[in-house]
Amino acid sequence: MVSKKIKILFLISLSIFLTYILLLFCHYSSIPETVASHINISGKVDGYSSKNSLLISSGVNLLILVVLGLLIKNPKSANYPVEITDENRESVYKKMQFFLSIIAIITTCVFSYMVFKAIGFEKNFMYLIIYLIATPIITILYFRKE
Repeated sequence: MVSKKIKILFLISLSIFLTYILLLFCHYSSIPETVASHINISGKVDGYSSKNSLLISSGVNLLILVVLGLLIKNPKSANYPVEITDENRESVYKKMQFFLSIIAIITTCVFSYMVFKAIGFEKNFMYLIIYLIATPIITILYFRKE
């Protein structure tokens, strides 16, 4: 069983994904033919590719989200560093679901940065990510009180 907290966390990664996909398709015609494909640790662009690579990387992100979503739904399919027993099963599964949900958010944020950079929104990137993470949490907290 997937807890409500895990569902909300995974929903955050999906909301980030859907937002950057929507932005990508709305701005696709204005994106230059050559875009940054790799940014080094100091923030300098050191690789370029065609704008079609944004679609490919978005597809890869979607595939990663599907796999992570399936593992969250079926935690027994994941690989664990400890032996699963009847005593620790529920605890270990919940920890893995939480970990995978956080990995989904981080992965989607990394993939979304390429799109934000390509359409010129990289200066607003952190504000948008904070908004996309805070909105579902605040909404759930608001409706939970009623």
